[in-house]
Amino acid sequence: MLGLLSQIGPTNGNALSRSADVLIGDFWTLTRSQVYRELQTLEDLGYVKAGPAGARSSRDFSITDKGAAALKEWLTAGPADEVIRMPILLTIRFGAGLAPARMREILTAFSRRHQAKREFYGELEADMRSTRNDPYEIATVRFGRLFEAAVAEWLLELPELLPTVFNERSAEE
Repeated sequence: MLGLLSQIGPTNGNALSRSADVLIGDFWTLTRSQVYRELQTLEDLGYVKAGPAGARSSRDFSITDKGAAALKEWLTAGPADEVIRMPILLTIRFGAGLAPARMREILTAFSRRHQAKREFYGELEADMRSTRNDPYEIATVRFGRLFEAAVAEWLLELPELLPTVFNERSAEE
């Protein structure tokens, strides 16, 4: 959230939550309640400063010098190890408990969603290169596009890996 505030400037929790959905939502999720909880913690730590209450008690938050230093320290330390959290992998891991037809339905819907994301990332990357040309944004979107390409390749392998889901006999269920 400090990174978002450092880039978008003073904003309220609701707008910060919406911005997070747009700017990082494909690879890092923040719930609205999490945003408000964290803003309070960041304010208590002196990392953000809240402005005066506006409509419906909404307050704009801005990053402080102490918050900018904490952000720099966090960025300098480098990221923690990745953890793959993909619900489809849980479904497949325990997929023996599903009828093959249902598994095919799930995989077809998953495939469609990810094809749409891959196309979106391709269009977004092209737009970014022609308009904003921010290499950090482009690098992030490029990862998304290549990730979606890897998902597409994995989906192509599934008929061989899960023959009971894709064989003709199970198609007649």
